[in-house]
Amino acid sequence: MAARGSLSQNRRRISVAEITEEATVGSVKKALNRHLHYAMVKDRNVATNRDYYFALALAVKDQMITRWFRTQQHYYQTDPKVWLTLLLLNPT
Repeated sequence: MAARGSLSQNRRRISVAEITEEATVGSVKKALNRHLHYAMVKDRNVATNRDYYFALALAVKDQMITRWFRTQQHYYQTDPKVWLTLLLLNPT
C-alpha cells in the first residue's frame, strides 16, 4: 500500500496544463491530421470519407476528454460543494 502523502503528491502531478485550452481551426486540423496518420494509418491520398469521419471523431473526443480532466482538476482544487452550501445557507 502506498503512503497517503505519496498518493496526494501523485494526484498533483497528473495535469493537462500543457494542452492548449482553445480549440482553434488550426488546432482541429492538426488533431485531425494526427489521428488520420497515426490512428487510422492513412495518408490523404488514400483516405476515404469514413477515415476522415473517424479521425475527426477522435479529435473531438480528445477535446472532450481534456475539458473533462480540467473540470475534475478544478473540482479537486476548489471543492465547489462547499461554495454551493455557503450560498444556499447565506443568500444575499
